[in-house]
Parts: sequence; structure tokens; C-alpha cells
Amino acid sequence: MNETHSIDSIFISSWKLMVMVLILAAVFRLWGTFDLNEYIEDETLHVAYAKSLGTYGTTENWGWHHPQLSGLIVYGTIRLFGDNPVGWRSSNIFFGTATVALIFLIGRLLYPASAVPLLAATLLAFDPHNIYISRTTFVEIPVTFFFLLYLYLLFEYTENKRATLPLAGLAMGLTMGTKAYFVFAIPLAVLYAVYRMRQRGELTSQVIVDFVVTLLMLPIAVYLLSWVQWFGRGYTLLEFVQMKMDSVWALQELNMDNFPNRDYLGAGGKPWEWFIKPLFWGHQRLLSNEEGLFLIQSNNPFFRLLVLPSLFATVVYAWKKHSARELLPPFLFVSCYLLILLARRPIFSYSVTVLLPFAYLALARAVTLSAAWINREKQVYACFLAATFIWCLYMFPIVSARPVPLAPFQPIFSVLRFMGNF
Repeated sequence: MNETHSIDSIFISSWKLMVMVLILAAVFRLWGTFDLNEYIEDETLHVAYAKSLGTYGTTENWGWHHPQLSGLIVYGTIRLFGDNPVGWRSSNIFFGTATVALIFLIGRLLYPASAVPLLAATLLAFDPHNIYISRTTFVEIPVTFFFLLYLYLLFEYTENKRATLPLAGLAMGLTMGTKAYFVFAIPLAVLYAVYRMRQRGELTSQVIVDFVVTLLMLPIAVYLLSWVQWFGRGYTLLEFVQMKMDSVWALQELNMDNFPNRDYLGAGGKPWEWFIKPLFWGHQRLLSNEEGLFLIQSNNPFFRLLVLPSLFATVVYAWKKHSARELLPPFLFVSCYLLILLARRPIFSYSVTVLLPFAYLALARAVTLSAAWINREKQVYACFLAATFIWCLYMFPIVSARPVPLAPFQPIFSVLRFMGNF
């Protein structure tokens, strides 16, 4: 009886704290985002791409090789709120905040009666780089949201037997229509779902038909529908396949010389560096010798440098427990990271966004295992949550272009790889 009450208390506490975390996540992503009435980084390209796509049904030279849904989303918010910072950035604020909620919900399904969901959601909510990306138009935010939505709906079906499979297929199609980061992770999640159904003896012929219809035919239909303007100009399905093959070739031919801001992009580090060394870079606008506005990016080193050891620890634990459910987040991380590491083209720091949900689930799991091992759960969780929040409070003014004095941030400025002007 007491044990049941304790477990219930964990759930109630997690929900209450999660609401607070979600509110703060929204505040950090919204506060002052619309104050800069100018393009930030690649917004010059993204906004022009969205307006061209929405107005004429075609793109300018940039972006033709990427799926079109992200541009249509930005165009929709521009039509709704105007061609201004609200129209440009509001969708990412929503998707970035909602992603925090989704990682919590997924964590509850994969790690029930655990602090993992709250810890992972807090890490993502207060990650300074994720906050920065959520305040711009980078496509990595919506594609991560759609993939996590797909995972959540799929896991509701596999773990709780809810009728969410068609919605999972819809979310899969939206993921495919946004950007191709999850080409390995999508089928990996399907394989996990098949395994879970087979494990419970529920993999009937009807279930297989449902999987084919909802997780193959429906996503393909949604993906093709996102190209409706392209097909509306008279192109055929065969020409579509040829265009996608051409886009793969074009992406493989890119090199750093194709990017005018290559020094800035390179400062974010190569993909293999993202989780093994501290990285800081950004832009400044000095207001005086003692004050300025800053748009600083970092790889959140105090926490991300713990990710790879955490992945190893969680895999060892899951393997010993023979738990496919606990193996899934590390495997999803590896499937996405391998695609990035093996890409035959420059990959920039904002791509790490798609890895963070699985990285932070693994880190959160390692924290809970360590806390249980030393029998200091409450103290460890409290210190960990406080550390993520304090670091976010310190970094937020210099990732959000708030006017700040220079002196308190000299430790960060002294290790910057690159400092441009905006």
C-alpha cells in the first residue's frame, strides 16, 4: 500500500513540476524573440524560400533539394501574422515548446514510475542552444517535433493499446515531408513496435495489414501530398523520383566553399566534436565598451559531454535487463547520429537538434541509475534540476540578444571560436 502511494506521488510530483518546466520553456523561447526586426542567420534563406514556395509553388535556387513542408509552415504563419518576426518565428516557438512536452510523454511510456521523463524534459527545455534554435526558423525544430509525435503515438499503440496507429502514420508522413534526418530511425521504431506486438502474441495478420496501411501507405501519401504544388505544375511520379535522386547528388556535391558564412558555420564544430569538447561561437552587437547584444551558440558542454558515457551505461544496463524498451532511445540516437556522421557533405551544428531528445533520455536514465546506486535520489535530482536551470538563466541573455554588461560573461567570451557581428 505504501509503495503504491509512493509511486503515485512520483507521478503527481512529475506532472506538477513538468507544468512549471513547460511554462518556463515557453517563456525562454518566446521572451524577446520578436524584438529583433531583422533576419537572424539563415532566416534570410528560409523566409525567402517560404514566400516563394507559398506564392508561386516553386522555390528559388536554395532549398529545392529539401522537402517542402517546413517552407509551407512558415508561409502559413506569415500569412497569419504578417511578414514580420512573429510570422517568421512563431511556428518554431510552438514546436520547440511542444517538443519538451513530447519528450516527457515519451519518457513516461519508456521509463514508467521514474524521474527520467522529468529530467530529460528539463534538459531539453533549458538547453541554451535548443532555445536559440527554437527562436529562429531552422527546420530542425519542426522535424524533431513531428518525429517525436510519431514516436509518442506509436508507443501509445504498442504500450497502452490505444487506437493511435493512424495518427502515428500521419505524423510519420509529416516527418518525411519536413527533412530527411530520420530515415534510419523511422523503420527502427516500426521494428520495435512489431517486436512488442510479437512479444505479447498479438502480431496477427490483421495487425500486419494495419501496419502496412498506416505505417507505409499513409505516410507515403502524406509525403507526396506535401509536394502537391510541384505535381500541380504537371510533373509525373517518375520525374519526382528523378528529382529526388538529383537532390541527393546535389547535396553530396556541397562543400564548405558553397557557404559564404563558412567560418561561422565551421565554428560549431564537426559532428564528431559535438559531444566530446566544449564549443562556443556567435555574433555580437556592441552598444558600448561595457554593454552589448549577443547571439551565442554552444553545445551545452556541462551536460552534452556526459551524453556518450551515459549512452554506454544505459546500453549496458538495458542489455543486462534484456529490456528492448530501454535500448530504444540509445539505438534511436545512434541511428540518427550515424546518418549525420556518414553524410558526404558539410553538416552544421543546428543538426544536433534532432539528436537531443534521445541524448537527454539516455543522460536522464544514467542519472537515475547513479542516484539509485548511491541511494540519494532526491538530492541528486534536486541538484541536477537546479544545475540545468541555473546554467540556462546564465546563458539566456546572451543567446537571446538581451542587452547585457560584458563583464559577467567574459568566461564565455574568452573561449569563443568565432565572434561575428549582426
